[in-house]
Amino acid sequence: MSENLSRLERLRIVREWQVYQLGRTDRTIAELEQQEAAAARTARTLPPPELEACIATGRRPAHPDAVHTSDCGMAGKRTRPMSRDQALRAITEDGIPPCPYCRPDTDLGVL
Repeated sequence: MSENLSRLERLRIVREWQVYQLGRTDRTIAELEQQEAAAARTARTLPPPELEACIATGRRPAHPDAVHTSDCGMAGKRTRPMSRDQALRAITEDGIPPCPYCRPDTDLGVL
């Protein structure tokens, strides 16, 4: 049958097939763009994870040594938990240094 078709007719058939494939490609691109936009909206709406911090007091409880993250191995035994706001206040206003190993100031956004 293809022997009876002219070259022009064959090219028109190829063009129709290419238009069909281009339409499929455009639909796939549109679907993926919608999925990425939905994922980006979801990522923006999630709150940042809450920092779990503690303060190490050393031998003198009235004089804290450093602010640590709750999973820091350098915190020692004499620690007490604190909220994110308390940790931020301790580092910025009270002058208590952050631990140089676990770096809670980085998690808090303190430069």
